[in-house]
Order: sequence, then C-alpha cells, then structure tokens
Amino acid sequence: TIDRHSTAKMLGFDGVVENSLDATSTRDFVAEYVAMVSILMTNLSRISEDFIIWSTSEFSFIELSDEFTSPSSVMPQKKNPDILELTRGKTAEVIGNLTAILTTIKGLASGYGRDLQQIKSSIWSTSKTSISALLIIKSIVLTMKVNTKQMKKVTESSNLIALDIAEKLVQEGIPFRVTHKISGVLVQLAHNSKKPISKLTALEIKKSVEGTTVDPKIVSEVISTTSVVSSLKDRKSFGSSGYDEQKRMISDRTQKISIWRSNMSERDNKVKSSINELQKLVDEII
Repeated sequence: TIDRHSTAKMLGFDGVVENSLDATSTRDFVAEYVAMVSILMTNLSRISEDFIIWSTSEFSFIELSDEFTSPSSVMPQKKNPDILELTRGKTAEVIGNLTAILTTIKGLASGYGRDLQQIKSSIWSTSKTSISALLIIKSIVLTMKVNTKQMKKVTESSNLIALDIAEKLVQEGIPFRVTHKISGVLVQLAHNSKKPISKLTALEIKKSVEGTTVDPKIVSEVISTTSVVSSLKDRKSFGSSGYDEQKRMISDRTQKISIWRSNMSERDNKVKSSINELQKLVDEII
C-alpha cells in the first residue's frame, strides 16, 4: 500500500487530493493559475493604456524613459511607447492561453488523456510573459518622469473643486439640491468666461445664487477657502483620495506585500528541504 501522505510530505506538498481519479485527471489548478495571471495581465494592460494616454502631448502628465520607447520614423519629436503597447498585446496572448486550456479540458472524459500534454506550453508561455510584464512595468514606473506642474495646472483649471464647494455649502445649512445647482451654475460661468471657478468675480458669483435665498458672500467665502489641495486634505472617508487615506493604504499594502513575501519564502524553503530529504533517502537506497 502506498502511503500517499508520506509521499506528499517528501515532495513538499501540504496535503493530498483525496480522490485518486481526481488527483490524476484534474487540471483545475492549471486553469485557475492561468485565469489569475490573465486577470493580472489585464490590469497591467490597463495600466499600460493609462501610461500611454498620460504620455501624449495632450496630457503630458508623464515622460517615458528612452529605454522603453522608440523614435518615430517620421516625426522626430515623437516617442512611441512600444513596450507598453506590446504589454497590451501580450495580454491578449495570455487570455488566449486560458481559452486554449479550457477548450482542451472541456472535451475530455474523466481520467487522463494525452491531450493534457498540450496545455503545458500555455503554462510556460503565460508564466514567462507575466514575469516579464511585471518587471517591465516596474522599471517603467521607476524611470518615468512625472510632470507635477502640468498635473497641478490641469487639476486647477478643470473645476474639480465644484463638488467640494457644494459640500461646504451644505455645511452652511443649505440643502444639497440647492448647492448642487449653485455649483453647476458656477461651472457654467467659469466655462463661459474661460477661467477657473476660483477666478470668478463677485458679480458672476452673485449670478450663481439667483433664484435662491443663499447669500453670495457665503459662496465667495467658500470658493476662497477651497482648492485642489484642501480637497485632498478634507477627504477622510475610508479608501478616499485624501492624503491620510492614501498614506494609510500605501502602508497597508506594503505590509501585506512583506507578509506575502515571507510566506512565499517559507513555502520555498519547505519545498527545498523536502526535496533534499527525499534525495538523501534515494541516495541511501542507491
């Protein structure tokens, strides 16, 4: 009789798949692994798209390193984000691997079929692609230049503080439906005059409260004390874009990554130790 628990221990596994037929024929773990990597690659693809958009002249939020771009064959001033585009393309390849694996498995009866050999190439390809993509995105983030001045300019000119103004007016005892309307008028006035809300004149602010009982001086005071920076400081809700919450989440994720790395290191050491012990037993027999 084979002691399956002892065999599992010698090979570094935490346990056994109880049903022997399931143990030899299932490839759910393969499909699950490639599915998770497909989701990972999909997110990396979305990050790549963000970086591509942000690096365009229309946005100019970031500048990609020459290491990860190529010059245009026609326009000398243009940088082509080749590596990011390839990351998007490789994502489709990984998703295709998942489709190939599921399509192979779905046509098999219970038990082992030689068809299962065909999914191995999909596993190696998926692993190689995802590891490369992670390393590349990491390097891109570390080497890119962030244009903070441009980002600040865009946020200050895009009337992002409209909601903050509405919320602060609510704190003055004004119903939200009224403050929402006032903020909407302020945005329209700012758009028509081609300037941010913070630059509106007293007369323009007075127009925003027409048809209401709100004192325009209150609106002026709220506008003068509201900015993109104050907006970030005021955001306190769990998971918000506020400074404190962003710092908390970064710290939390850093801690989780540290725990994950520790667990992976422990798992790796356990497998290596088991293999070494197994090799000793083999050497004794031979």
